Amino acid sequence: MRRAAPGAAEPELRFTAEAPPPQPDEFQSKLLQTEKMAALGRMVSGIAHELNNPLTAIMGYAQLLLSHGLRQDQLVEARRVFQEAERASRIVKNLLYFAREKNPERTCVNLNEIVERALALRSYELRVQNNAVECDLAPNLPQTLADPHQLQQAVLNLVMNAEQALVLSRGKGTISIRTRTKSEKRIALEIADDGPGVPKEIAPRIFEPFFTTKPPGIGTGLGLSIVYGIVQQHDGEVTLENSAGGARFVIDLPVVAGQDAVENGGKTRGVAAIVRVPSRRIMVVEDEPTIAQLVVDVLREEGHHVDAVLDSQEGLAQISHASYDLVICDLRMPRLDGPAFYDSLVRSGSPLADRIIFITGDTLAPRTAQFLQVSGLPFLAKPFLVQELMLVVNQKLRAIHDADGGEATDGAKTEKARTMSRKA
Repeated sequence: MRRAAPGAAEPELRFTAEAPPPQPDEFQSKLLQTEKMAALGRMVSGIAHELNNPLTAIMGYAQLLLSHGLRQDQLVEARRVFQEAERASRIVKNLLYFAREKNPERTCVNLNEIVERALALRSYELRVQNNAVECDLAPNLPQTLADPHQLQQAVLNLVMNAEQALVLSRGKGTISIRTRTKSEKRIALEIADDGPGVPKEIAPRIFEPFFTTKPPGIGTGLGLSIVYGIVQQHDGEVTLENSAGGARFVIDLPVVAGQDAVENGGKTRGVAAIVRVPSRRIMVVEDEPTIAQLVVDVLREEGHHVDAVLDSQEGLAQISHASYDLVICDLRMPRLDGPAFYDSLVRSGSPLADRIIFITGDTLAPRTAQFLQVSGLPFLAKPFLVQELMLVVNQKLRAIHDADGGEATDGAKTEKARTMSRKA
């Protein structure tokens, strides 16, 4: 939405008439474009998966270094490695969000995370246009029930609208983004710019579809109407607060019912306190050697006895003649993938079918999401933090321990017997 500068001529309002039916050449062009976008989505997904593997290892070993009592200068360098790897992981996740077509799905979301992902996608354009961004995100913001992809699109549209207002008025400026709690039942997102603002005479129409005052070729007049539709679908409201010093759009959304959602809000990647469990015997099945070794190193530091194999069929063979308390398995592997590995355990009646944790580089893939939902088994999304790995492993081992009535499991008994035999 272009805003006219003070004293400028009356902006020309343009409406898009109904387009004539596409001609055969147009149909062919649209078909080719659809095929290109589908191919691009598959390519981005594959690239993202390949990047998530080294990012997991970089982040994991950086965290291990940070916990090993480094000198101050070494500590600073290791922290920089970890922070940059985390930054790269956010970019990869954003690529996956936009490469995948997903049906609208409501879930508890953190509005701060939505804002951060949207800004990450626009960071390059904002920087080259010399537009500054000021963020004030409430640290304990309650969660809201929303489709994260739709809500991110709404935030992106408002940020891009502010960018265009600044570029078309004076070339650059400042965009201010703020989240806050309005009441026990409502939260708000504000996106403002210090541009010329919206003329009063057209302000009531800015959310109308196809209404635009931008020059031909810049925008479609749909950006703000899409924002309005998304917010309405989420039982929210979006309003314009106009002033001589710029325009401010405010999105008002309902809070998820329940105190847990309020207490857990505002944490971009919080990890609960980790309660240590007795030593157990664990099998790691992962075709990426660096990730397999990372998991082994982390769990051995926790006192567990860990074996690793790089081939899932070899893992099945080893499980058939040795006892383990837990299996950590990658979902996407050559020859026999994670779901097939799991099915083999189920068919053989192995108790390990219920004692498995999956790790995956792409939870957005439809087949992956469906399998994880149907199986109900715990999983870790790459790249994961060391604390996240320890937490999910300890939670699963505590559940196994409780299910066995507090006694040592088969894998632990076997390992204890081996230890006693070696000592004898």
